[in-house]
Amino acid sequence: MFRSAGYLTGVLTGAVCLAGSFSAAAQGTPNFAPNASIGWYAYNRQFIAPANGPGPVQQDPEHPYVSNDEFRVTGRQPTDQLADLNNPILQPWAREVVRKRNELVLAGKPANPPHASCWPVGVPGFLLRPMTQAMYFIQTPKEVVMILSSKQEIRHVYLTDKHSLNLKPSWYGESIGHYEGDTLVVDTIGIDERTWVDAFGTPHTKQLHVVERFHLIDDDKVLEANVHVEDPGAFTTPWNGIQRFRQYEAAVRKVPIERLPQLASAPEGPMTEMICADNPSSFFAGQGAKPIPQTVVPDF
Repeated sequence: MFRSAGYLTGVLTGAVCLAGSFSAAAQGTPNFAPNASIGWYAYNRQFIAPANGPGPVQQDPEHPYVSNDEFRVTGRQPTDQLADLNNPILQPWAREVVRKRNELVLAGKPANPPHASCWPVGVPGFLLRPMTQAMYFIQTPKEVVMILSSKQEIRHVYLTDKHSLNLKPSWYGESIGHYEGDTLVVDTIGIDERTWVDAFGTPHTKQLHVVERFHLIDDDKVLEANVHVEDPGAFTTPWNGIQRFRQYEAAVRKVPIERLPQLASAPEGPMTEMICADNPSSFFAGQGAKPIPQTVVPDF
C-alpha cells in the first residue's frame, strides 16, 4: 500500500522517540534516542586512527582534505579525499584499486563514490555519512534500527546471539548485537562486495567482518563508535578505527562551529524523509558515475 512521505516521517520519528526511551530505560542500557529531536552528526567523513596499532586508510598528508561542509563555513576551496598509499594494512590488489582512484582525483577527473549515485554505503562506511543530515536510532527489545536521514538508508541490528546459517550477502550484511553494560556491540558479516569500506574507495572481499562498539561519552552528548575490521582477503592485518558523533543541540551550545562545520546547514528537530534519486536520468550525467539503481518491475 502506498503511503505519503509525511506518513512515513511521522511513523519513524514517533518510533525513534518512544522505542528508544522505552527500551533503554527499561533495560538500563544506553539510550541513543531519548526523544525524536535527537540526531547524531559525524565529526568527519574519515575514520580516526587509534592511539596505537594498525589503523584505517587516511588522507594523504601532502594533500589536506577540505570537505564541502567546511567550505560552507570557512570558504576554503574543497578538495577530494585522497588516500595515503603508505598505509601497510592494504593487500597489494586493494592498494592498486585505491591507487587508481587516487589517479583520477589527481587528474581532476570524477571519482564519485557509489553513494553519490544513491547506492547503499554498506558497513562500516555507514558511519561516515551523517554529516549534513543526522543518523537516528530506534531501540526496541528485539532490535536496534539505525537510519540515515540523508537518503533514508536503514540498518537493522538484531539482538540475538548468533548469525544465520547459509547467509547470503546484502548491502549492509547481517548485523547481530548485544549490550555490554553501557555499550552496544554490533557484529556484521555478509556485506556485499560492491560497497566501499570508506570514501577512499578501499575495497573488501566477502570475508569482511566488522565489529562496532557504540557508547556515550561527555555526559551522553557524544556518541563514540569503536570499529574493528577484519578481512584477510583485502587487508594484511585486522585494524581499528574510531568515529564520533555530536547531538545537534549539544553541538550548538558547546562546540565552536569551526570544529563542526557540517552543522552550519543542519536542521534541528525530528527526522524528515529525504529522497536521493528524484531525477535518476540526469544525476551526475556525463561524469562517469554509476547508474542510479532503478526498479524495473512494478511493486504492484
